[in-house]
Amino acid sequence: MLAVSRYYLALLGHSQRYLPAVLAYLALCAILYADPNSPVLPLFGVSGGGLLVVGCWLTVALLDIEDPVQRLITLSHAGSRRSTIGGAVLAVSGCALVLTVLTVGWSVLRTGHLSWPLVGAGLLTHLSCAVLGIAIGLPCSRLLIARIGWTVLAAVLTLGVVLLGKWVPLVHPLLQALMSGNDYAGPLALAAATALTGLALSAGVVGYVCARRA
Repeated sequence: MLAVSRYYLALLGHSQRYLPAVLAYLALCAILYADPNSPVLPLFGVSGGGLLVVGCWLTVALLDIEDPVQRLITLSHAGSRRSTIGGAVLAVSGCALVLTVLTVGWSVLRTGHLSWPLVGAGLLTHLSCAVLGIAIGLPCSRLLIARIGWTVLAAVLTLGVVLLGKWVPLVHPLLQALMSGNDYAGPLALAAATALTGLALSAGVVGYVCARRA
């Protein structure tokens, strides 16, 4: 799986499809964390939501690089769909981890007095959002949806529901708690658990459907 993830990282880097989302996210963070006196929790909520979108974008961009023939070649070398999907997830997760560390690290440097609980909350918030973004991106990619127009529509609608739907207990309660200054411990634990569960379900369903179509 590690070899597959390295291959996917090289593929993504060569394609440069990551650039629009990553540059937009970095620009967002540069604006958000420009004022060292601003409270960081609301900023974590905004940048966490941004990283959710980036996680979805990178997943779709990565899995849409290969055409069906190339995907079969990758599958034959990897040995199983679990390895190919897991390698893609691992590759995007690595990118998300780097962006998370950069975001929280920049906030620490700007403020100069961020406590460890706040650092931990920032890391877990961004990672949870990124994992959920990957879970959304898997079924929206070419693995299940062949046409890019339908991919964009499915991804935008799903991201909108997850980010804005008050009735969807995924990351919305966490982002709302962070931006409103309410207690975030419970929503943070809920977001982390639902993100991991959602990723496992998404990867399992996508792998099953791909195997049935083969």
